[in-house]
Amino acid sequence: GTALEVSHLTKRYGAMAAVDDLTFHVECNEILGISGPNGAGKTTLFDLVSGLTVPSGGEVVLFGRNITTQRPEQICHLGLARTFQLNAVFDSMTVEENLMTANYFGHRNRSFPALSFDSHSRAACDSALEIVGLSSERRRPAATLTGLQRKLLMLASAIATEPRLLMLDEPVGGLNRDEIDQCAQVIRHIRAERNLTIVLIEHVMSFVTALADRVMVLHHGAKLYEGSIAGMAESAEVVSAYLGTSGLRDLKRAAGTNDVHAT
Repeated sequence: GTALEVSHLTKRYGAMAAVDDLTFHVECNEILGISGPNGAGKTTLFDLVSGLTVPSGGEVVLFGRNITTQRPEQICHLGLARTFQLNAVFDSMTVEENLMTANYFGHRNRSFPALSFDSHSRAACDSALEIVGLSSERRRPAATLTGLQRKLLMLASAIATEPRLLMLDEPVGGLNRDEIDQCAQVIRHIRAERNLTIVLIEHVMSFVTALADRVMVLHHGAKLYEGSIAGMAESAEVVSAYLGTSGLRDLKRAAGTNDVHAT
């Protein structure tokens, strides 16, 4: 079935359309990679889908429910979790406390927050730590984590809310080639274990090609390309608008060998 259906979605700021009549869908258990230059509307799109921003037009349907006008917490309860570009962890807390906090405000707390974390929350957090490989770091203050570990903690925090759809905003920004590779392996493992649908925004083309089943390129808030990785390398429009010659070389190399390396 379809996990996410976006129809004619538009967000205008004055005369400028940050997202412009955008239509696409994501199948259950699919990984859709979204790319495009800065200012293409990628983060605005995530803001619209996750309820942080109200669209000027169009609609968003999540697992058959129209969520266009719903608040972020309502959308979270329906099974959507999102990470942000910032390494948004609480430095003063331990790894485990960060996770418990995320889970506490996640989808299981309808209207009555409990006074303490229940056993289900603890189990969800344990499981999330294990799946990203941070179990042994649970007592460490988040401030002492490496860049990669911070990314993995953000990933774990999103998974701890037990989502059905995971939206990742530049999950490997600032990481080196080996770290990017590790991150890709973790995300692949998460999808397999949790049967998740994943939508990710990423500039590192090799990461996108290693993970995504399909790719969509945005440009000025509109869809420039949607389809296979191989097809993207063939699309002259995409190449000239976004990839340029070095980007195309990287893409063809990545599409050909499917190994992960930073562009």
